[in-house]
Amino acid sequence: MKLVATTFTSNAASIIRDAIKSVVSWVDVCLIIDTGVTDATLEIARRAAGDKYVARTFRWRNDFSAARNFALDTARKLGGDWAVTVDTDERLDLMGQNIRAVLASATEEMLMMSSKDGSYVKERFFRLPMPVRWSGPTHESFPLSKVKSRVLGKGFFRELPKSASALRRKFERDAAVLEAYTRKHPFNPRWHFYLGESYKYLGRDADAIAAYNACAALRGWDEESAWACYRAAECHVALGAFQEAIDRCAAGLARHAGTAELAWLAAFSAYHLGQHAQAVYWALLSSAVGCFRGVGATMPRIGFRNLNALYEGPFDVLRLAYKALDNRAKAEEAQRLYHEAIRARRKASRDGVVPGQVTAVVGGELVSMPSKRTPRSQRRPAR
Repeated sequence: MKLVATTFTSNAASIIRDAIKSVVSWVDVCLIIDTGVTDATLEIARRAAGDKYVARTFRWRNDFSAARNFALDTARKLGGDWAVTVDTDERLDLMGQNIRAVLASATEEMLMMSSKDGSYVKERFFRLPMPVRWSGPTHESFPLSKVKSRVLGKGFFRELPKSASALRRKFERDAAVLEAYTRKHPFNPRWHFYLGESYKYLGRDADAIAAYNACAALRGWDEESAWACYRAAECHVALGAFQEAIDRCAAGLARHAGTAELAWLAAFSAYHLGQHAQAVYWALLSSAVGCFRGVGATMPRIGFRNLNALYEGPFDVLRLAYKALDNRAKAEEAQRLYHEAIRARRKASRDGVVPGQVTAVVGGELVSMPSKRTPRSQRRPAR
């Protein structure tokens, strides 16, 4: 078996070394795709990869899927049986597993890996030659429905945080690209979703809601459709429109009834409206399909997740809602379960069940909300 790591890069002299170091010990080739390097990036990569270094040039044309397809094609030309993708801002950790044994016994064409924060997974290992192609200029899409795939049960990747200015540049670029792309491809829900993501992180909540709603209305992949409703509800919360948030959460549950985060955010919103009994009912629904005292761990999901909502979030609502209802016994029980759920989430993180910590956009306690314009990399659960 020949395993090729693929990394496409422009000027990334300060970060590419650690990306390569995270894979160089267990791959046969480190393939570096030069998309327009003008600094010391290639020399640093050469030193990090040693005799495994191979470089090829790809003229950048504002199309991430074209670059990824070129990388897979080149890996195959180099004799690769499998390719593993590692971007310059990513670091992979196999957590001690023998990845060659995993690949040798795999019956799938593609294996995914979870992010360290446990909030999403990404396509990572590709059997070569790959019969299907990436598509889309940004937030590129891989046709999972056309190949056999699974998520690795062990190991994770982490991404380096971006500065607020770098994030803003990224989302401004993505918004411009996806505005044009959704006009050309109006019936593909994915691009509407990521246009909504760009608007959301630029603080354009009304525009984001419209894009998320367009995604949900197309009723594509159930997880994506439900999460679009969740994101739209987050934007309504940021605007103080809590009833609209509840309505979007209910619509999202009609797309994927196992999305505990939707019921949790509805509970959160009901509490803020003073609908304390409704907040209790929504929170109980959320806990039933969550990962603490619920069935959430048994339900396969490969899309985005909010780990606060899957663990302690429902009990966070319950302890305050029961207190407002003057039910002291229930409030104390919810308080105890809230802290137990936090411990359960942390244990799951240590055990590699749900790696890392949550990157919650609306999470934690019910006292306040994060600013809608706070960059994601700087957000923490409200206190």
